[in-house]
Amino acid sequence: MTVAQLSSRIDRVKVYASGATVTRVAELQKADEQVEIAGLPLALDDSSVRVRVETEAENHPAIATDVRVGLAVPEAVEPEKPPAEQELRQAQKEVQRLENTIALIDNEIEVLYYLDVPNRPEGEKDKAPPPSPLNTRLALANFQDEQVRTRIAEKRETTEKLRLAQENYDSLLHKQMLASTAREAKPHELRKTVVVKLSYEGDKAVAGQRLLVEYFVPGARWTPTYVCRLDSANNTASIAVRALICQRTGEDWSGVSLELSTANPQAWCELPELHSLRWGRTQSRPQKAGRRLPTVGAEALFADYDRQREAAQNAVYRAEAIGQNQIPRVQAVLPDLKRTVQKFSEIASEKQSRSLYTSISQEKAEKKTLYDYNLSVNLDMRSTTNKREGGSQLSLREPAPNKKAKSPGLLVTTTKLYRFYSLMRMGEADNREKRGKLEIAPQQEIYLETIKQQQVDTRLFEIGELIAWAVDLAEKCLNVPLPPDCSNVRTVADSFDYAYKGDSRVDIPSDGQFHSVALTSNSTEVDLRYVVVPGLDTNVFRIAQLRNPLPAPLLAGPADVYVNGEYILSTNIATVPAKGQMELGLGVEQGIKVARNTTYEEGRSGETLVAFDELRHHITIDITNRLSRDARIEVRECLPIPAQNAKVDVAIEQVRPAWEEYKQEERQVTIKGGYRWQVEVASGENKSLSVQYAIKIFVENELVGGNRREP
Repeated sequence: MTVAQLSSRIDRVKVYASGATVTRVAELQKADEQVEIAGLPLALDDSSVRVRVETEAENHPAIATDVRVGLAVPEAVEPEKPPAEQELRQAQKEVQRLENTIALIDNEIEVLYYLDVPNRPEGEKDKAPPPSPLNTRLALANFQDEQVRTRIAEKRETTEKLRLAQENYDSLLHKQMLASTAREAKPHELRKTVVVKLSYEGDKAVAGQRLLVEYFVPGARWTPTYVCRLDSANNTASIAVRALICQRTGEDWSGVSLELSTANPQAWCELPELHSLRWGRTQSRPQKAGRRLPTVGAEALFADYDRQREAAQNAVYRAEAIGQNQIPRVQAVLPDLKRTVQKFSEIASEKQSRSLYTSISQEKAEKKTLYDYNLSVNLDMRSTTNKREGGSQLSLREPAPNKKAKSPGLLVTTTKLYRFYSLMRMGEADNREKRGKLEIAPQQEIYLETIKQQQVDTRLFEIGELIAWAVDLAEKCLNVPLPPDCSNVRTVADSFDYAYKGDSRVDIPSDGQFHSVALTSNSTEVDLRYVVVPGLDTNVFRIAQLRNPLPAPLLAGPADVYVNGEYILSTNIATVPAKGQMELGLGVEQGIKVARNTTYEEGRSGETLVAFDELRHHITIDITNRLSRDARIEVRECLPIPAQNAKVDVAIEQVRPAWEEYKQEERQVTIKGGYRWQVEVASGENKSLSVQYAIKIFVENELVGGNRREP
């Protein structure tokens, strides 16, 4: 049966905290029963392949009845004509000549630097100084500078010629290397392929139908970033969610619809078992229904096959004995036998069923790999066997006893036995031990079924090691350090999983580097307020309070803040739940000025029995709003708190206007003695705040650090 090759494109990608799910789309052109999607990454997880058919017409879509993942070797490209040996020698001589020229120029420059202008000769005592012609000395200095500049310019030109000559020589060497190995299929050229069997209902019209292939690949990760643009005139903000994505899956994502997720798609998860509630008399809990045992006597189903097979073999032996050259044709009986075996394909022996049930239970805690041994494939078109049978020489080789085969990193994680039902095969009828029983075929055999039909001259492949190498290469991007201030989405998401869908299509190359892409953008209202703590700093800080406009949380990450189109600062935001409130610090507001003045006086009270010293502190805070709009300002103050068991009393005598207690609970770090004013200051208005408190101590006592508590 011929297999139709379909061209496909990547339509959607869902990137997880580690890895990605890729969806390819291929248009169905004809009602082919078998189609193939080739050119898939070598590191994809075979057990994650999902196939479905979608249609836009009213007719019934085709149904995918079987899916197999195999390997494909690309066709050898016709090599370019190799360069001649004389051309290579000339290119090499040109490179050597230019290198010698540069070395000669360097030597001349060094000699010119040693050409110093001699000093004026010293004269004899009691005699006139010897002549020292100035023009000659200047001419020598100018000559030195001119010659050095000329040599430097010549060296620059020669260096550029050397670069071009070296590129030409390297290009000729590369062409010669490609020409000598063009007929060899290299290991890194191996790609995976998906072969799909399709079934059609009614008429086989495929107009408007497309085949979707979905698979998981390792080697992708992402981290969020944000851009917040505030409009102070309208009190609105636009939050743009961006993502830094790093992928090394082996295929570029061009024009794909992107979706990001914090989930781990290969994590083990069990559904909870809901127990029923029973009212009335206590009854024993019914036993769970186990796996149904196979029918006893399944071996009797092969009695006719064994009898006819024995008769066919006797006929062959009889023909050989009498010297006949033709072998009796017995293949007409075999299709009926195969249909009989296929009819009872779901029947297995009791021992095999229990063994499979035990393996499924053990797989919940153990890790398995599809590549338990290395596979060697040697395809040689010059072989006489290939010329006669149209096939290839195949050999299955066990690993060396002391050599542990390297297992692919991602393919061994949380791989469960029950995920390989598609790999189950019925044993051959000729094998009395395996016939009538379902067994999981090794993945290498599935690969052999797809690669043995290709007529390619190739070297010896170690398929298990090649796939492990491809997975390790893809997972190297997981070791790339995150950009500054970025976070691991799996860590910040905690035990919940969220998805973020992009608004437009993006391009992300497979180069193992982080690339910034736009995801989505939403607008929300902003409540702008100002906070000042004049006891520590008289600068007024702007704080924008806004609501998360997304249905998913904003994960922790860096954010660039713009106000009225002007870049203000970069900050880090903490994780904000969906529809939750968040605050952004916008730096110092220069249009609001605050001044804090204090006065201090001491007095004595209670002189009849016990005398006290009263330390009165008066604080005045003046606020001036020079903005073009009204401002809501929060002014925070902190009064001294007596130590435990200290004989000190702090009393607030007067506050104007009234304030409220402030414990700083929003920062999860509570404080004592905190108070705050929340005042509205109109544009161009001045407002004054004041508080007076007294500290009472016994006479002749002093406070640690001085009686005056305000500077």
